[in-house]
Amino acid sequence: MARILIIEDDRAVRTAVTDAVAAEGHTVLAAETGPAGLEQGLTQDPDLILLDILLPGLDGYELLRRLRADAVEAPVMMISAKGQEIDKVRALELGADDYLTKPFGLAELMARVRAQLRRARTGAGQSMAGLKRHRDLEIDLDARTVRKKRTPVELTRTEFDLLALFLGAPGKAFGRDEILNRIWGHEHIPGSRTLDNHIAALRRKLEDDPARPALIESVRGVGYRLTRS
Repeated sequence: MARILIIEDDRAVRTAVTDAVAAEGHTVLAAETGPAGLEQGLTQDPDLILLDILLPGLDGYELLRRLRADAVEAPVMMISAKGQEIDKVRALELGADDYLTKPFGLAELMARVRAQLRRARTGAGQSMAGLKRHRDLEIDLDARTVRKKRTPVELTRTEFDLLALFLGAPGKAFGRDEILNRIWGHEHIPGSRTLDNHIAALRRKLEDDPARPALIESVRGVGYRLTRS
């Protein structure tokens, strides 16, 4: 079972999420302000963080930035009423692993929680082995680092996992369902825009012109592919 930190100022939402998480046997940590959530995130070693954006004292974006700056690697799922794509992309670029828009169903929430926990546990014991080069990128699969034209590029855990998946078969068109299953697990909710938002964030970091992607291409009716060297 996991230690899950819920940072949410709405008491009704916090109580409902706490009950759903606890019902699956997890230990619940809770905070209703940004500063309190940051303190627990830095000191309580959570396995997963559920984070609202509109918080008193410190908003979720800044809280997430500080967590990642302090090397907190726990998966973070943003939960917010802010549903615009720009809000989602900003959260993903700051290091969020998933984004769920309010109102949401508890069944969907818990499916995503299980998927994030499974990913974290699977990835912790894997070594992908190898230094790969693709065009102007240098990717160290063991150290999980990326350099573009010799300049380090900071990728989130999910962004790196997507890049590593594509690197395994340059030129192959990966279907959306295949990507979702490989990266998020079978419990991820079909039809989610999560994949597209992560691809958009990844392109902004790796493409010379994100509006005209030449590295990670969309394949109409299928999904995405990494262009060949």
